[in-house]
Amino acid sequence: MRDSLLSTADEVLERLEDEIAFLAEGLAGVSEQLTCLTTELDDQLAEGSPDQVGHTLDRVAALLGDQALSDLTALAGLGAIRHGHPPQRDDDSVHEIPTLPTEGVPVAAGQGDADERPADELRALVTSAADHLRRLSVFVTDRFDLARAAAERGDADRALEELRLTREASGSAPAGYQLWLACLAYLPG
Repeated sequence: MRDSLLSTADEVLERLEDEIAFLAEGLAGVSEQLTCLTTELDDQLAEGSPDQVGHTLDRVAALLGDQALSDLTALAGLGAIRHGHPPQRDDDSVHEIPTLPTEGVPVAAGQGDADERPADELRALVTSAADHLRRLSVFVTDRFDLARAAAERGDADRALEELRLTREASGSAPAGYQLWLACLAYLPG
């Protein structure tokens, strides 16, 4: 009887490890995709490709959807079974999401006469908005990696907080994208 209990326990542990490996591999794939999209976004912003930038931002948002939440939650639960309760966090620092530059927002909102703005000022606004989108993209990638690592060690609170930050940052990207588009549209040919 004792051997059958050990055999069953070994099977359960093996299954636990398999599930953890499966979820961790899937989330590592999401991290890799986010890293690739960050590079693509940088190139697309440099080239001034509005449709491609919009498509890339949509792909980032899709990667951070319900499947990522479900997988992170499951991984955190299994990680907690494997490791027990996570230790208290040393790092309780607040990580702020990059904010959109306030400069130039009237142009993006359709207020003021953009045609009267000097081309150099519009170029600076385009650069500022593009840099904001780049910072957001890097923030999302970095925070998702932290969420994944926290889930693997069973720290569900940290994993879900980091995912919340990534989703919030991704959700703020359309405002930066609209500013970038508006300023780009007013640049002289």
